Amino acid sequence: MRSHLFRRTTGSPSPPTPLILFPPLLLLISTTTTTAAATSDTPTAYDELLAYDFLVGLLPIGVTGYELNKNTGEFKAYLPETCSFIIQGYNLKYKSMIIGVIEKGRLKNLKGINVKILVVWLNILEVSRHGDELDFSVGIMSAGFGVDNLIWSLVRTGNARRRRIMILSR
Repeated sequence: MRSHLFRRTTGSPSPPTPLILFPPLLLLISTTTTTAAATSDTPTAYDELLAYDFLVGLLPIGVTGYELNKNTGEFKAYLPETCSFIIQGYNLKYKSMIIGVIEKGRLKNLKGINVKILVVWLNILEVSRHGDELDFSVGIMSAGFGVDNLIWSLVRTGNARRRRIMILSR
């Protein structure tokens, strides 16, 4: 008795069976999964802030990417759009790209974060942490905020939409 698996066929060869196609597909899925796993292990911009003794609330929710040179501390953070905050009566504006240098407890040479003083927008040049105090400097002036009292009210604007998000300091 012959099994149907050993049947002889005449005519054109049949297309490759799915089993022949399976190993390349498995390799592709395996590579994609490994890449995704490696990506998820990469620290976020918020993780980096914590590593340098800052609060995650210093950056708006929704950072799309960042670059950090661990040797020099130079960084760039990317947002999908300009964001505006009001914190303890101060209007803050984050541009879609924030540039600066980070070191333990200090952000300096900042570009892309502005504060409105009276009718003038000034660039925040430096943020430093001294214990439970955060100091925001625009050069000749600075303002300090208690870490425990910081609640950020983020209003994202762009394409005629507005969203309110509360970010707690801890």
